[in-house]
Amino acid sequence: MATTQGTYPLERITNLARKVEQYREILLSNLVLVGEIPAPSGQEEERINFILEKFLQLGLENCATDEIGNAVAILPGSKRKHSILLTAHVDVPFEITANHTYTLEENKVWGIGVADNSLGVATLLSLPIFLKKLNITLENDLILLGAVKSLEQSNQEGLKFFLANTQKKPHCALLLEGSPLGRLNFRSMSTFGGQITCQINRRLSEASAIEMICQIIQSLKTLPLAEEEHTVLTLGSIEGGASYKYPARSCNLKFQIRSNSDQTIKNLIQKIYQILDNISQHPGLSVHLKTIATSIAGGLNSSHPLVLKARNIQEKLDITPQDNIYSPVISPFVEHNIPALCLGLTNADNLHYLDEYIEIEPCSKGLAQLIGLLLLIDKEIDLCRT
Repeated sequence: MATTQGTYPLERITNLARKVEQYREILLSNLVLVGEIPAPSGQEEERINFILEKFLQLGLENCATDEIGNAVAILPGSKRKHSILLTAHVDVPFEITANHTYTLEENKVWGIGVADNSLGVATLLSLPIFLKKLNITLENDLILLGAVKSLEQSNQEGLKFFLANTQKKPHCALLLEGSPLGRLNFRSMSTFGGQITCQINRRLSEASAIEMICQIIQSLKTLPLAEEEHTVLTLGSIEGGASYKYPARSCNLKFQIRSNSDQTIKNLIQKIYQILDNISQHPGLSVHLKTIATSIAGGLNSSHPLVLKARNIQEKLDITPQDNIYSPVISPFVEHNIPALCLGLTNADNLHYLDEYIEIEPCSKGLAQLIGLLLLIDKEIDLCRT
């Protein structure tokens, strides 16, 4: 019996996990096929071509790549009044030369990028098959987007391009991330990720660039961080020097500041520039600040119907909710006033390391969560704009 009539009851969602488990091999096959294709940010062409070929094989409409390289397709709904965007970023934080071979065990899949975010992409490719096998037809169009240039300095460029240029604005959006199961992000904080570079002119100074970076760090730690706005400074990484025997000629510091207030971040950035101006007075020292990534504050409230429905589904499926409601992936949707949720699909570990892996068994709950939420949104889509 098709589920195109009436509201999809929460009680039926508990059965979805068992039904989806029958088709788990479809997901795992797509996971290995897509995951073993290298896709560093800005070099995703081969993976995008594979995704586009799969979209065509599925008989989706309007299969194409846009000007920036995103893969886009539409699963048409029966009424086509509105559209729901389902998206996953296709890039992974590993170079082309890394070993992309995946290994399947009884309850684990090992491989670089398997959780971030090959599983999300595999789910994007598998969902139309699951819906067909479950005899589910959505009323509204489902836009499937494989987004390029998302990670680190790419700063979600692919997703931002799509939202800025699409002719049919999505009514709401769901973002797929491989892990963790129970993830439910619906707000973004205001953030600024930056890289400070110190360089020493050896003809003018014998100072160490590392020492200069350390002085900058001490100054950064004096910045006023408003607790009521959850303002935080994170010192991410330091890289510099060529040998233990010689003073470093150059050194880089990567950091992030985040807050619930956009204005607070703007004020802190100005203070950071003042710190750098002061220290650059040292003879032979040049200091530069480069932006890595930014996001703006906003998103849905905890009482929004879309958030409440997602939490109800997680409860029905005995999915333990994660505490963190914030993610920068929500920021592009805030800019375009589109309600959005980011979901995790399974449990994983060792993310961004060579021994990254996901657990297979929880994927059934992750997929049931996604399908159940899609059905509820599809039947009550106007609640997205409440």
